[in-house]
Amino acid sequence: MSRFKALWSASPRKIILALIVVLAAAGVAVGSGANFNSASANPSNTFSSGTLSQSNSRSGAAILTASNLKPGGSATGTVDIANTGSVTGAFTLTRATPVDSPASPALSARLTVVITDQGDPSCTSSCPAASTVYSGTLAGMGAIALGNFTAGQRHRYQFVVTFPDSGTAGGDNAYQGASTTLDYTFTSNS
Repeated sequence: MSRFKALWSASPRKIILALIVVLAAAGVAVGSGANFNSASANPSNTFSSGTLSQSNSRSGAAILTASNLKPGGSATGTVDIANTGSVTGAFTLTRATPVDSPASPALSARLTVVITDQGDPSCTSSCPAASTVYSGTLAGMGAIALGNFTAGQRHRYQFVVTFPDSGTAGGDNAYQGASTTLDYTFTSNS
């Protein structure tokens, strides 16, 4: 402390000047850690949900009906299914439990159905080949994955129901006068 008194009495201006230099150096040292900064804003970000909907050319009506089928006979019907939404959806075809009259022998277990995806009905060139999505009995069909339909995509499905002929020995006589009814449902989800 006695040194400080001696310095102060000799030259108070030098001490004050030295203190100012030390404080300035400390300020420069602390301030030199600053970085360049930049910022930009992106206001009004907007989000909305898409839609998934479909059209069915036979909505509320049967795809096909066949009266008075006899062994060896068949009936054909078509339906157009389209994704009318704005997002891609996975489409599935299911059938409800058949209602057979009489319940046994069940006509739904005897009749066969072949369901074919015929592709987009408006396609005129380089169209993909038709593909079978199900072939078997009406009663044996489970849920059928039809694939992903992009927004606006449309497919035509052909249903061919056949009453197989067991031959001339009367094997089909048990089905005379029988009937079966079932519902088909096309569903989609994203």
